[in-house]
Amino acid sequence: MNFFTFSSIFSTFSTFAIALLLFVKVKNKSPSYNFAYTSLASGIWTLGAWGFSTTTSYDTALIWIKVAHIGTILTPAFFFHFVSGLTKKYNKFLILLNYCLAALFVFYTFFYKDFIHIKYVFGQFYFPIYVNPASVLFYISVYGIFLPYAFFLLITFFRTTRGILRNQLKYFIIGLIVAWSGPEGLFLFALGVPIYPCSNILIGVYPLIFAYAILKYHLMDIRIFISRAAAFLISYPFFLGVPFIFAYRMEPVLFPLLGMNWWLVPTSLIVFFATLAPLAYGQIRSKMENAFLAEQKRYQKLLLQAASGMATEHDLNRLAKLIVYIVKKAVRIDFAAIFLDDKSNEIYRLKAYRDRGSKISKDMVFLYEHPLVQYLKKQKEPVLYEELPPELRESLGEFSKTSLIVPSGIEDNLLGFVFFGEKLNRQPYTNDDIDVFKILSHQAALAIENCLFMEESRQAQEKIFAAEKLASIGGIADGVAHQIKNRLNQFSVASGELRYEIKDFAQKHSELILKNPDLKKTFDYLAEIATSFLNNVKRTDGIVKGILNFARVEEKETFFSKFSLKEVIDVSTELLQIKHEISQVPLKLNLGSSDIIYGVKAQMTEVVYNMLDNAYEAIQDKVMRLEPEEKLKFSPEIKLRLLHEQSIDVIEISDNGIGVSKENERKIFAPFFTTKSSYKSGTGIGMYVVKRMVEENHKGKVWFESTHMKGIKFFVELPRK
Repeated sequence: MNFFTFSSIFSTFSTFAIALLLFVKVKNKSPSYNFAYTSLASGIWTLGAWGFSTTTSYDTALIWIKVAHIGTILTPAFFFHFVSGLTKKYNKFLILLNYCLAALFVFYTFFYKDFIHIKYVFGQFYFPIYVNPASVLFYISVYGIFLPYAFFLLITFFRTTRGILRNQLKYFIIGLIVAWSGPEGLFLFALGVPIYPCSNILIGVYPLIFAYAILKYHLMDIRIFISRAAAFLISYPFFLGVPFIFAYRMEPVLFPLLGMNWWLVPTSLIVFFATLAPLAYGQIRSKMENAFLAEQKRYQKLLLQAASGMATEHDLNRLAKLIVYIVKKAVRIDFAAIFLDDKSNEIYRLKAYRDRGSKISKDMVFLYEHPLVQYLKKQKEPVLYEELPPELRESLGEFSKTSLIVPSGIEDNLLGFVFFGEKLNRQPYTNDDIDVFKILSHQAALAIENCLFMEESRQAQEKIFAAEKLASIGGIADGVAHQIKNRLNQFSVASGELRYEIKDFAQKHSELILKNPDLKKTFDYLAEIATSFLNNVKRTDGIVKGILNFARVEEKETFFSKFSLKEVIDVSTELLQIKHEISQVPLKLNLGSSDIIYGVKAQMTEVVYNMLDNAYEAIQDKVMRLEPEEKLKFSPEIKLRLLHEQSIDVIEISDNGIGVSKENERKIFAPFFTTKSSYKSGTGIGMYVVKRMVEENHKGKVWFESTHMKGIKFFVELPRK
């Protein structure tokens, strides 16, 4: 078997394999199928070359050469179609002209006998020789026009791409240069230049490069591929070739000295150099990779150093800004953005962003239900933009130019994620980059968790201080209330004495008063003032009692116990009457057969009061928005119902007030969010406190159902002892 036959067999299996791989792996993708046809046509050429290089019959060789020539004609035709589809430069006229020329030359191959001449060469095989004008026209039109134009389209498209696709195209272009160097090298011999047609083997090399690009292109940068290939070509051929050259040159010298055992010397050299070759390969590869990847290794080192220092930052906002600043500056990318978990609103909020000038909305968020969030929670690994499903890429909006997304979390808790833009040098993110970003994301997760812990600790400390302050105020309030009651008693006694004196004088001197109308009028006025004093003293005393009943927390009421919900409601409605200066709250109760529930009485008093207060103000807000005739028909209504189920008690509080709009539903339990008008007393912490008391302290649940302008219904679920 000669070398040309060997290279033809190798190329046939290689090209057919890549065609089969594409047909099996890729479904309904026209550019990929067109490239599969290109590889299939290349395989037909090498199959024909295999045939005509192994026969000594002129007629048989001519048949195989015609088969090979079909591949020679169809390969550039399919390739041009493939490139047109890949680059989206689909010119129907040029593609039709391309296939028409191919059909014409296939016709010439079989029916124009002077189109192909064959010659027996090197005493080994027949080979086609092209010397007629039709053959020259074929090469000028197909290999001189359409093929260069296809490469022009491909290189132009490459310059506009980024990320993985750009890296993949590098492999394709290098593979195509290798592939087309194979047949181009044969043309010299076909035109009569006496060079052995050894370039045929290059046709079998390109599928190996393409297979790597298709299946593993995102695992290795093209620079690493080149450095490893160059290191291999420098080390192994040199070290393993030396013993063969030595054996070829030294046989005449060694044979007289060693006789039939002369081969031991070159064999020993083969073993020795075979041992050195891997060492040399490793050294050469390492030095070449260091030279190629100096910039990449520099920023990877900086990122690892930054990751180790993140734990010292305790402020979440500063940490977020630090992460995007370090990444953008070290890796030199066009932008970086970090989104962090906002549990209270069930969103991931943009915390920090750095770019080269473009502006995005600082209020951008991703809801928990967003497909990207769900994908990252499931994936838990950095993901390249090109690897995202198409629907996810379309959902990124302002971040559609992202190249890499790195999630950061601990176990199943996704704390946040970072968007990385394209590198300024337009190099793709390599596997080494992704490994470094994994380390960075793990360190960032620990740092974020630490910041959250510090923040929660600070808030807990503030709550303790606030509780102590309230306790102090509560202690003072009892003393102040005692002093107020003493003064009220004095007013009450004085008012009573005044009214008694007026009444006694009127009884003793009734005739005098009847004779003097002005005097009677004065005495009646003084009696009214005395009565007014007494009424206001009683009302003020009731207000003080109501406030104390709500604010005073007896020691026994700070623990879980069974208590009457009706008592809690009475205290809450009394305070509502005081706050809103009303004589009656429009409340309807349905407590069933028993009003006993289990919990912390003082906290449940605050829960019920907050919810009733919100219900009343929602009704007032609705009344303000109604038209005059609608106000006459409107009847305000608050309902409170207690349901006893198997292991829980459910308090249901509903009203026919303004309700909650769709955009505000997710914010109801957020701290400092309020829908109350500016003149109202809403601080936005009432429902936040309610949720924490019920869910954290009582291990219950709070939820609501609402229709805007029709009302809202709150549910408080409490576990039963």
